[in-house]
Amino acid sequence: MHRLIQFFSLAVLTQVILMLSQLILLPIQLRLWGQTDTALWYSALALATMTYFVDFGLRTAGHSELLKANSNPSEFASERLHFRQIWTGIRILILLVTAMLIAGDFLLSRNTYSPWHALLIAACATETVLIIRITYLDSLGRYAGAEASYFCFAVLRLALSIPGLLIFHWKAPGLALIYLLTAVIALFMQGFWLCRQTPLLQLSDKLTGISWNALSLARHTVAEPTANWVRLSLPVLVIGHIASPMAVTTYVGLRAVFGAGRTTVQQIARVASVEVLKARAQDQPERADKLLSLFTVLAICFGTAVSLFVVVDNLRIIGLWLKHFDLILFQQVALAFALTAPFFAYQIPMNLMFRMGELARVARRHYSFVGYSLLFGGISVFARSLPLYLGMLVCAEALLSITFFAAVRARTIRLPVLACLVIFACWLAARHNMGGWFVNV
Repeated sequence: MHRLIQFFSLAVLTQVILMLSQLILLPIQLRLWGQTDTALWYSALALATMTYFVDFGLRTAGHSELLKANSNPSEFASERLHFRQIWTGIRILILLVTAMLIAGDFLLSRNTYSPWHALLIAACATETVLIIRITYLDSLGRYAGAEASYFCFAVLRLALSIPGLLIFHWKAPGLALIYLLTAVIALFMQGFWLCRQTPLLQLSDKLTGISWNALSLARHTVAEPTANWVRLSLPVLVIGHIASPMAVTTYVGLRAVFGAGRTTVQQIARVASVEVLKARAQDQPERADKLLSLFTVLAICFGTAVSLFVVVDNLRIIGLWLKHFDLILFQQVALAFALTAPFFAYQIPMNLMFRMGELARVARRHYSFVGYSLLFGGISVFARSLPLYLGMLVCAEALLSITFFAAVRARTIRLPVLACLVIFACWLAARHNMGGWFVNV
């Protein structure tokens, strides 16, 4: 229990720091760089975050093998070899695909190429390695240490970015350099403090031959990180084509607020999936079912609370941060995010399926999400309608969530649907300023 409390405390602090990064850095960038250059930075960042799935999602494989090999290397030699093949594949893929992304970015924009794009891509790739090792440390039960490594990274990046912008007035190249240096430092600290006694997770672990069975997992594992990029970064590119730079920065600002809520639910899902499986392994199905219900309801309520705060606030408190933003535009984007937040809880059944090794079932759902998200984006670019695209984003997220709830706990879907109705009613009240409660006088 003490270990879980420590983990959740760190997880909450990490989300606070990540949210503060947007709360603090975005207004500073807007004031120093202007709407256009800030929008260009976040568009470049959206492309750089493609490195988040350069491992083709192999991070979701090899968890059971790592547990066995780490507990008794001599007894589980085959499992040790299998994990080393996966870890070798991850490292090689990250190097190769990151180099290809940098080269591709240069070739596609030779006349207008900005060298800092390469720094940003390398920074995101390094952060990806940091996150991948965190997923494996979770499976070893080292929640607190794994979360602490990312917390230190987030604090360091924010602590260096603020003076870089305010004191030295750095533009995009300087900020990209900070992103790279902080990621490298955090990765080194993680390896030194957490992986010294786990040789299998060290970057210097000997490369082994990669079997076809290990690589064939990529067709399933790449789906989830691809879906994450489509969810977080594709909208920035689409909105940049169909709307003004202010629409992009508004979307990025609200993504930071709701992203903190989403990531908090991810932390809940990390622990929930492990604890539910532990209960099942101990032949306690009733306890496992209760834990699953408790964590799921908690996640739905948390997402709903975040939505209601943003909707009811109606740019009063948030407006102290997002200054000079259009209220109507804010309300449109806020509604899209608010209606998806109660569905964040789908990450609990998704993580449970991952840890049970049901990679193919998870992949089919994510590939479907990627498919209709790209279709919705193409329709919106053709129609050049922001409200249409925002509505389609809600539909895409709801469809994905429903498929996961249906696979594990179908009856749970009624609660987020009910939450969406309450959120929409509150949004209508704020939109029309009913009773004069929702707009500062």
